[in-house]
Amino acid sequence: MESTTRFEAEVARRHCPVIAWPTIMLLAGCIAVWSLSSVLALAGVVPLWLAMALNTVALYAIYTPLHDASHGAVVPRSKTLGGVNTVVGTLAAFPIFMQFHTHRKSHFIHHAKTNAPGDPDTFLMGNFWYVVLVKTPWTMINQLNALKVWRACTSLKLTPSERLQTLAAYALTIVLLVGLVAAGFGWELLTLWLIPWFIGEHVMEVTFGWFPHHDHTETGRYRDTRISLFPGAELLYLQQNLHLIHHMLPTVPFYRYRAVFEELRPTLVRNGARIEGFWPGSRPTAH
Repeated sequence: MESTTRFEAEVARRHCPVIAWPTIMLLAGCIAVWSLSSVLALAGVVPLWLAMALNTVALYAIYTPLHDASHGAVVPRSKTLGGVNTVVGTLAAFPIFMQFHTHRKSHFIHHAKTNAPGDPDTFLMGNFWYVVLVKTPWTMINQLNALKVWRACTSLKLTPSERLQTLAAYALTIVLLVGLVAAGFGWELLTLWLIPWFIGEHVMEVTFGWFPHHDHTETGRYRDTRISLFPGAELLYLQQNLHLIHHMLPTVPFYRYRAVFEELRPTLVRNGARIEGFWPGSRPTAH
């Protein structure tokens, strides 16, 4: 197997902007859709079902800015603007009940130990239906578990500042949820936030985690995840169908995965990368 990491790093460098404005615009769009559709539904301007559908899409897509921010891919080439990654990640994490700093450090471990002992994404490993119906829902519900949040702060060795930010975001979440229920907005909370979050993040976890990595047995730069080519994949998955590109070159913003893939495709083929279709192991149905 040839060593092409220097060439791959050069390709990545050319596709890393100073500021990934499309990622920031995606975050702003998700927050705007979630907020505006909720307000319009409460005012009776749009039907509740439509607002729920829009919010589900927004809360599905909002993980992508969080994911990029976790890797410094929002501002990948400027140390002086590095704080933008934290701001984007924190804002994106809040509506889906995640905490930026714990997610970032846990995700780094996932990259270092993908499909190997110690990979923290065990809830995405195993039989598809067991992951979808049991393991992922249970993990999501526990995102609101105070003990789990505290243990994550400790086990991931967050700095005092990171721990303070994490616990403050968690406390604000709980206060807001309890406050909405106490104010008589329990039904609105359920339909406009909780249900869209549960569906949107659930789909995201499966498309980001199970589909690209299954069967979670292979390791190595070109085999621990895969390329999935099928019609509409890049729109539906926000280019995470090209997840192998992300694992190889994690500072590349999500919207540049396709361009990087096209440049690296001959290299990937020579090195036996998994270039498949929709289902793991299937043949590609698109280019």
